[in-house]
Amino acid sequence: MGGFLKSLSKKLSQPIELNSSRLSAIGILLLLLTLGYFAIIYPLMEIKREYQETVDDLRFKLQHLQQVANGKAALTQRLENIKTLAKQNEAFLPTNTAALASADLQTRIKQVVSEAGGELSSTQVIPERNEENAVRVGVKIRLTGSSTVLRQVLQQFESGKPYLFIENLNIRPIRMPRNPRDKNPVIEDRLSVDFDVIGYMQAP
Repeated sequence: MGGFLKSLSKKLSQPIELNSSRLSAIGILLLLLTLGYFAIIYPLMEIKREYQETVDDLRFKLQHLQQVANGKAALTQRLENIKTLAKQNEAFLPTNTAALASADLQTRIKQVVSEAGGELSSTQVIPERNEENAVRVGVKIRLTGSSTVLRQVLQQFESGKPYLFIENLNIRPIRMPRNPRDKNPVIEDRLSVDFDVIGYMQAP
């Protein structure tokens, strides 16, 4: 009887020991798999994700550059059209150098003053200056004449083409000597006028 109980006890204890070993093995295997995932697989997945984001970003930039390249021809043609229209614009002095523009401006000034009945005393060229897509040229002038002459001159400059602008206007009356024997002297309307005439030429 005692031998039977020992044998039964041994048999009952064997499965328990085997099950514990299997559970330990499974636990170790799961632990190794988890460690392997976080040590190898997860970093690889993160690297892949970063590479994918980089590829997507580069693909977006490439598409943008392709769109810009496709529109370059149209923009170039539009720019050429604008330049052609600007060259034909009557608002600018019809010359391609500052020296010619200044000479043309002086010729126009002499013509306007003469037609208005004024006397041109002096002219002085103002150094040219670049302003955005145009070149600013100017002439400083001094003339004498009546207020009517001055009004006609200013109106002609500011209403004609090419566009001309008046700056630094300075008006002084010319006092004529009076004859003490003249009881009814005629007051002459005579002025000395200084101002700058400014025009623009298309930048080369």
